[in-house]
Amino acid sequence: MFRAGIVRAGILIAIAAAGTISCGKSKLTQPNPKSDVVAVRGFERFLNSSQRESRELLIDGRVTNIEWDLTGNPSVILLQGGAGGGGNYYVLVRSLWTINQFNETDGFYLLLEWPDRTENRLQEPLITSADVLSDVGGDTLIHCQTNDTLIRESSWSRSSDQEDQVTIEMFSDSLGSFPADVWRWGAETTDLCTPVNGTEFVGANTTGDTLGATTHPGAGYFEDLYDMGGGPVRDVGNWTYILTNHNPGSNVPLFIVSKGTRDSRLNRAKPSQYVVWSYVEKPMGPCELNNPMREDDAGVRDKSWNPGDYVPSFRTSMPTGSQRDVIGKGAWLAGKWALEVRRDLIARQPPDSSQVQGDPWPDDVQLVPGRRYLMRITIYDGATKTSSRSSLIPVYLRP
Repeated sequence: MFRAGIVRAGILIAIAAAGTISCGKSKLTQPNPKSDVVAVRGFERFLNSSQRESRELLIDGRVTNIEWDLTGNPSVILLQGGAGGGGNYYVLVRSLWTINQFNETDGFYLLLEWPDRTENRLQEPLITSADVLSDVGGDTLIHCQTNDTLIRESSWSRSSDQEDQVTIEMFSDSLGSFPADVWRWGAETTDLCTPVNGTEFVGANTTGDTLGATTHPGAGYFEDLYDMGGGPVRDVGNWTYILTNHNPGSNVPLFIVSKGTRDSRLNRAKPSQYVVWSYVEKPMGPCELNNPMREDDAGVRDKSWNPGDYVPSFRTSMPTGSQRDVIGKGAWLAGKWALEVRRDLIARQPPDSSQVQGDPWPDDVQLVPGRRYLMRITIYDGATKTSSRSSLIPVYLRP
C-alpha cells in the first residue's frame, strides 16, 4: 500500500492540486467518513430472473449491484497506521442481515473494500536453488537415484513474503464489552480453502473437501477466534492451515501437489501456486524432478525445478467444529481488495438425534437483529506486524 501520508477513500485518492482547496475550506478535501455501520435486512436468496429463479447471495469476492445495492451508500471508515508504520487510508464497509424462505433470521454479511497497490497472496513460501536441467543443451543435472539435491536442506530457503490479512473484531454489545468474536482472513492461509462438489471428482473426501460445496460454494473459511478480554484464543476445531508443509527448523517441503499435467481436478481445483491440498498431496522426494506449477503452465517448456521456484509453506485442509462458522472470499483487481464475509447470526453446533437444530457454540458472539454492537477492523498489508486499524465502529442490525 502507499506509505505516503495521503488519506485515501476506496481507490479514489483524495489529492488536491497544488494550492487548490474546496470553496470556503482551509484544508484539502477529504471524504466525510460515517462513524457507524447499519446492517439492513435482506433475503438470503433473491429473485434472479424474469422466470423468478432464485439463488443465494454469493460469497465470491465479486461485488454485484443486485447483492449490495440494497445496503445503500457504504460507510467510509478511517484506518490509521500504528507504531509499526502502517498507512492511513479508508475502507468502505457495507452490511446486511438476512432471513430465509421461512422468514427466519439467517446470516450476517459484511463487504469490505480498500486500496492496495499489490496483491500479496503468499505466506513465507519455500524457495529452491536446485536446477534440474541445463539451460544449454537441456542435460539433466540431477540424477535422483544417487543425488539428493532436491530434498537437501541447503537447496531450500524461506521467503520473507507475507500475505495480506484482515482481522474483524465483533464485540458483544454497544459498549465494546468482552467477550468478542475475532475473525481472521488470510489471502493464502484461509481464502483458498474452498469446498468442491463431490459429484465432480471420483473419490472425493465426502467428510472433508465436499462439505458445504452446494452452499456458498465459492467461499473459503476464516480463522475463528474468541476473546474473553485476555487476548484471542482459537475456537474449537481444526484450522484451514493447521498442516504445515515443512518440519520444525527446516525449509525443505514435505509435500507437493499431486496432479497430472494441466489436470487441476487432482488438486480439487485449488490453485497449485498457492495451495497444497492435503487430501491429494504426495511426498516431496529426490526423484520428484518436475515442478507441478510448471506442469500446469502450458506456456512453459521446461517443466523441471529451476532456481527461484517455490512450494507453498502451508498445506490446506477443511476446518472442523466452530472453525467452520465464518466464510468469505477476497478478490483483488486494479489496486483494490474486495472481501465478502458471512456468518450465521446464531452460530450453532451440529444437532444430535434429539435436536432439530444444535445449541449455539459457546465460543461465538451471537448476533441479534435490533441490537447494537461495536466492531474494529485491522488490515495487514503483506506483513504480520505492520497494520492499519480503525477505531471502534458502531454496528446496528436494523430490524
